This record gives sequence, structure tokens and C-alpha cells, in this order.
Amino acid sequence: MTSVTGSWTVPSVDPTVNDTYSSVWVGIGGYGEKTLLQTGTAQQSVRGTLQYYAWYEFLPNRAVRLPKLTISPGDQITASIKLVDSKANTWNLEIRDLTTGTSFSNDFEYNSSRLSAEWVVEAPSLEGTIQTLANFGEVTFSSCSTTIANVTGGISSFPGYQLVMYDSQDVQLVDVSGLNSEGSSYNVTYSKRQ
Repeated sequence: MTSVTGSWTVPSVDPTVNDTYSSVWVGIGGYGEKTLLQTGTAQQSVRGTLQYYAWYEFLPNRAVRLPKLTISPGDQITASIKLVDSKANTWNLEIRDLTTGTSFSNDFEYNSSRLSAEWVVEAPSLEGTIQTLANFGEVTFSSCSTTIANVTGGISSFPGYQLVMYDSQDVQLVDVSGLNSEGSSYNVTYSKRQ
């Protein structure tokens, strides 16, 4: 994998008594191994306060918030990670808020496995512990593409897996739709089974 791109609308979450979290992101690596470049948005309720922000993370480092991007529910987001120099392991990471016209773009050095491209909605980990998933409603990933061996295509252009999130008690937390007819869009819906 030498690039990943995807777009989504920032979902809204409700205030909760207990802290709840959700992240929407695109990434390269991380499936069955320890390297992962990722960037996306967070939607969470912490101590009764709603928080929305953009971030990036290169494992094993912690996530870095992007305070210059003011993120709100309903904002249209597009994000990409692209290899710009394979010899130097240099990647360009970009996340744009098309609604506000703000963006973040920077080059980073990172030694990635380049084994997978990912488009994910999940409950993030904090201090090594997976947090309670916020009710994010529904997220639609669109315009999803990746590049492998100089061939760029949608998700369906390459072998892939659909993963569904469960909690520690094996309760299913989300439903994941099939791909659209172009093979580049799908929905993730919060649907915790009680």
C-alpha cells in the first residue's frame, strides 16, 4: 500500500453520564501487525462535555490532536496518507474539513509495513484500554481508494475483509453494510445489542 484516501461526515454524539468515545479514520498498516499510520476525527462525551477534533497517530506513539482544525458535527471530511519517498520512508498526511475550508498537511518519516489500507469507525484505546463506544449514529465512508503496486482503485478492486466491532462481552456494537456498486463506499451504524 502506498496511499489511502477516504471521506466522511463528522457524526454527532449525545452527552453521556459515563465517558464514551468514537473515532473515524483512514490508515495504512495495523492489520495483524504493529505499524499503523492513521488520521481522522474523534467524537466523544467526556465528563458530560462533547468533544470533536481531528488527530493523527503513528503507532506506537500517542495520538496528536490538531487544534487548528475546528471540527463540528456535520462537517465534511476528507483524509489521505500517501508515500512520497519510499527510500526515506516519507509519508504525506493530510486531513481537510471541506465545510470550514481548513486543513492540515505535513510530511513524516515512518517505517510502515504497508500491508493493509483501512477505513475504520471504532472505540479508541486510551492508555492501552479500549473505551466505551459512543453512539455515533451512522457514518458513511465515501470516495475510498488505495494504491497497491502503482494501481489505484476502490476497496472492491483489491482483496479485503469486513470487520465488525464487539465489546469484551461479545456484544456486537455496530453493523457494517456491503460496498456500494462502485466498491468505494459503505456505512457503519451504531447498533449495540442490549
